[in-house]
Amino acid sequence: MWSRTLLRYLCVLAALLGPLAAFSWPQDDSSGLRLLNPGEGATLVNNAWEQRDEVRSKPDCSHLVHQIYESSGFPYPYASSFDLYEGIDNFRRVSTPHPGDLVVWRGHVGIAIDAVKHTFYSSVRSGLRTEYFDGPYWRAQGRPRFYRYILRGSGGLAATNISAPANTSKANTKILVAPVHREIADAPSLGTNLPANVESPTAPPSLTSPLNRPFALPSSIMVVAADNRPTDEEAAEAISEFNSAAGNLLRGWPAADPERIVLVYDQLRVKRIELKRDRGWVNIEVEGRLSIGGKGLEGKRRHEKLRWELDRTPQGWQLLPPAARAYVPSDVAVRVLAGQLAFLAQNEATSDDLKLALHQQSMIVRALGFLFDPNDNQTSTTKN
Repeated sequence: MWSRTLLRYLCVLAALLGPLAAFSWPQDDSSGLRLLNPGEGATLVNNAWEQRDEVRSKPDCSHLVHQIYESSGFPYPYASSFDLYEGIDNFRRVSTPHPGDLVVWRGHVGIAIDAVKHTFYSSVRSGLRTEYFDGPYWRAQGRPRFYRYILRGSGGLAATNISAPANTSKANTKILVAPVHREIADAPSLGTNLPANVESPTAPPSLTSPLNRPFALPSSIMVVAADNRPTDEEAAEAISEFNSAAGNLLRGWPAADPERIVLVYDQLRVKRIELKRDRGWVNIEVEGRLSIGGKGLEGKRRHEKLRWELDRTPQGWQLLPPAARAYVPSDVAVRVLAGQLAFLAQNEATSDDLKLALHQQSMIVRALGFLFDPNDNQTSTTKN
């Protein structure tokens, strides 16, 4: 059984290593790199408007933005708003937004519409709509950062991508159920320097895993609430965004021990909100099947009930997660672990400890085995 499982995930690994070899590591690129121009950004915005009526259920902000970029022909590995705020290799930070640029806070992201009017489009409040990023609510969240997409070469949008239909399958969830998106591999991030005349160039990445970069889980997330009292849906969206960022706790696993036990879940539901004046609780139910921690992993289907603290602050409603455990959507866990597996396999020959590298790959393959097989009801525990 182990040999069949290993063979199964070597196929997944091969699919990952192909694009990684092309894009992930520093290399000469005769075509160079450039940033998305205003015309291409306007096309992306138009694509967002076309998709608006086709999105039947409201995804959280980072999944909406990712979906719009993907369907417009500008792929990047999914990242939460917390990751986008810190910066990923597919975008460069700029001082003034153009149409199509990212407008990012810690905990929320949208797409710039009009730099003069300071408008952006996102999944906000109780729908998909346009807001002013310098409006009172968003000013209270702090100063946003603006990021522009990086294109390889001088080519623009392909004709087939300009009016690509929206991929609504990623947002096909019911209200109050935080979405878990089944994706095994995304296009990896670019790893080559920008030309000297491009805004905000960054240093070339080192030959270390990008998943090993230091990460501290945020202590809270703001709820984008339309009224004085946040709705169940608004709380679910904030929790989904926070949990997507929590996937970064798995960076480097099992080489580095996560500080918390991570439960990988398939579904999360907000059952009810309890409020008394300026404080309260959000009651949640989670259905998961894999626990990952410093001592190993345990594959076991489980149903948990938990509470997030909800406080009113001068900036708005703030959610505080449970301290003992972290909760990560299964698609995010698969993406992080598969990326780590690809990196370890690609750099196996340069490893100082080949035995350790093979053990790390074996642990990740076992974790992916639990996540890829939704019909596996057996309990299994593996130690590091």
